[in-house]
Amino acid sequence: MPRIDVGEAHPPHKPTLREYKMKKYIFILLLLVVSQAASAQVVKIGYTNVELILQYMPQTKAIETELGKLEEAISKTLEVKQKYYQQKLQEFMEYKQSGKPLTPEMEKAATAELQRLEGEVQKGIADAEDKLMTRRMALLKPVQDKMQGAIDAVAKEGGYTYILNQAVGSGIPSILYGKESDNVTTLIAKKLGIAVE
Repeated sequence: MPRIDVGEAHPPHKPTLREYKMKKYIFILLLLVVSQAASAQVVKIGYTNVELILQYMPQTKAIETELGKLEEAISKTLEVKQKYYQQKLQEFMEYKQSGKPLTPEMEKAATAELQRLEGEVQKGIADAEDKLMTRRMALLKPVQDKMQGAIDAVAKEGGYTYILNQAVGSGIPSILYGKESDNVTTLIAKKLGIAVE
């Protein structure tokens, strides 16, 4: 039977000084991580309903009033543009239906004018939405900052690590269960000088 040569047996690998130091550093790092995890502080979580608090803040009512007036003014401007567009469209349709001669140049010019007017109306709507959103954000910023200050104060005083918002975005609250003792909504409202029901 032929003999199979498996080569020379290699002696076991002897770690170099660098490998030894690296293993030592990894071991120390692992010890630090384990000791940090063992001595980690307890996490305390509270929750609140920011929308409810906003609803009761007096500044919010003033903001909604101002935004309502702005929306009304914008709507009137858009209504004028919309009526003008509708009027021009109706005039064009009546002219076409009257049987009067309409040259290709006249039809092309009228169509271009109607497209331009329709574009202005669409741009006006988009600009109005942007303007309202920008104004809403600008008006709400100081109110949100004030509320965040109250949240921070309640968190610090109560030893909370986190305070979550019990928002109802898609019809389902983000906090499905929480002990009532962890609901800090009334504490935050008290810091803001308001009462919530």
